[in-house]
Amino acid sequence: MAVLYCTVRFRPVFATTLGFVLALQLGSIFGAATGYLVYSAGAHFPLVDDNLYAIDRAMGFDWAAMLRWFAGYPALVDLTRFAYEQAGPQVGVIFLALLFACQNVRLMKFVTAQFLALVVVHIVAIFLPAVGAYGYLGLTSADHPAMVLTSEGRTVVQVMQLRTGELFDLARAPMMGLITFPSYHTVMALHSAWALWPVRALRWPAVTFNILVWVGTLLHGSHHLIDTIAGAVVAVLCIYAAHRLCALVQPWLFGKGRKRSHA
Repeated sequence: MAVLYCTVRFRPVFATTLGFVLALQLGSIFGAATGYLVYSAGAHFPLVDDNLYAIDRAMGFDWAAMLRWFAGYPALVDLTRFAYEQAGPQVGVIFLALLFACQNVRLMKFVTAQFLALVVVHIVAIFLPAVGAYGYLGLTSADHPAMVLTSEGRTVVQVMQLRTGELFDLARAPMMGLITFPSYHTVMALHSAWALWPVRALRWPAVTFNILVWVGTLLHGSHHLIDTIAGAVVAVLCIYAAHRLCALVQPWLFGKGRKRSHA
């Protein structure tokens, strides 16, 4: 349907909407559930948390010290938790904002970059599995009694079950994002801020919100700092790849001589 409205019966709004829905369906294939397959496939590769933590320390970042610092700012803990948990749902806001702003090409590039990043992140995670800083340090809720964190190492149990081949009921298990390196939440934060940059009214609110998403990724997602740096690299490379791919297919999809949406 999306291709039909891009070619035979050109309707940018219909084409963009149907393409977005299709992308969501494809993205769901590489969603949280696929992370379970990733950790099963990468079970024979050693966990790399030792290396990730060492890189963090070499950069002067101490995850445990960060946790202690946040204990003095409960409002910031709550704010970053909200941002972290809304990183995915904000995609709906991006879709509506770009659609109403007639930024159809920008939306196409955003969806393409997101999908490419999902594929890259899952492939990398097979060969470089990790459990995250919280699990690596062996922390528990007793180490931060005044703070409630989103992850709190709950993914560690499932990761280790997958790595040892222990059977568990996936249908009853709480579905969680398991992949640590690279950080896909960081990818989403950068892609979201980039996608809304042309929408002047939402430009700086989007940047501010997604900075909170990044901070929440460290704290509530239990990520090493290097996870987020790797996620940022993936995000930038996938935006570039999306630009190149969309430049190739745009003439075919939107047709030569037709008025194009702003990039």
